Amino acid sequence: MNLNVLYQINDKYAPYAGASLTSLFENNKHLPSIRVYILGEKLSKVSEARFRAMAAKYGRQLTFVKTDPLVVMMKKMGMPTYRGSYAANMRLFLPFVLADDVDRLLYLDADTIVDGPLDELITMPMDGHPIAMCLDSLVRLHKTRLGFTSADYYYNSGMILFDMIAWRSLRCSERIANHVKNVRAMYPSPDQDLINVVLKGEILKLPPRYNIQPIYLAFSIKDYFKTFGGRGFYAQKEVQNDLSCPVIYHFFRFVGEFPWNAENVHPDNDLFDKYIKMSPWNDYIKRPANTGAVLKFEKILYKNISKSVFIKLFRLAYEYFIYKANKDSMKCKINKLM
Repeated sequence: MNLNVLYQINDKYAPYAGASLTSLFENNKHLPSIRVYILGEKLSKVSEARFRAMAAKYGRQLTFVKTDPLVVMMKKMGMPTYRGSYAANMRLFLPFVLADDVDRLLYLDADTIVDGPLDELITMPMDGHPIAMCLDSLVRLHKTRLGFTSADYYYNSGMILFDMIAWRSLRCSERIANHVKNVRAMYPSPDQDLINVVLKGEILKLPPRYNIQPIYLAFSIKDYFKTFGGRGFYAQKEVQNDLSCPVIYHFFRFVGEFPWNAENVHPDNDLFDKYIKMSPWNDYIKRPANTGAVLKFEKILYKNISKSVFIKLFRLAYEYFIYKANKDSMKCKINKLM
């Protein structure tokens, strides 16, 4: 069985991708072949050397994919930047940079840990679906703003399994570019919203064990479903069962912090520490998160009030964040039209 994996990072995220890649190699030593592709944006020579040394240690193939041709192509297609960079949407144009012999590809965000074998993702039938993903644990009101119903699925893009043959034949990259050019370019969650909107109904739903998100670990599953509801989501029992057999953890920001921040309260802190210490970045020094007064207050509340009460406040705060991000993206759209 052969596994193809893609990371898309800049030099700031190199240590976190290093921890993720270490976890992937450590827990999949039985696979005969793992090919890793890194879409690196301004990676330092030191970071590149560390990635190469890691791949050599585990006897795996590693390729750095040049991003300049992708940036030129995306500019011509009218793709917008996100926080001043084209990086967020580069993975959506993979057919233009990867060889034709890559028929199935696992994309992972740098803020992931692979804590189990990935055999199922290599062998499972995708039945013509161009991608397979796990559902997003937080979005409820946001998806209705995108034109989805409460019963529709909305997926998280931190882990994406590509069937590159189907992706190419269905012209997914071209359809996304056409949507950006003729329908809407700016979204609060750029790549994630684009995938969900353009490929609605074409995404294969994966079980939650392939994208274990912080909220599953920070609160009881009962409180989670009571607060966020279950319509358009996994069954409560399905999430609960998969917490006993997790494969991929996705530790996006929680209460304003990541596991790599000093004195964080992130539920994935110990998992991150385990693999960063095993990686070539074992000299990594945690720094405090650069958060404002609101997030600092949120952290104090998280540490001092019951989790069943805090999760309700957490939902309100997250919905406000998405509302503001959506409002800002609409301003960008209006400014672009003027």
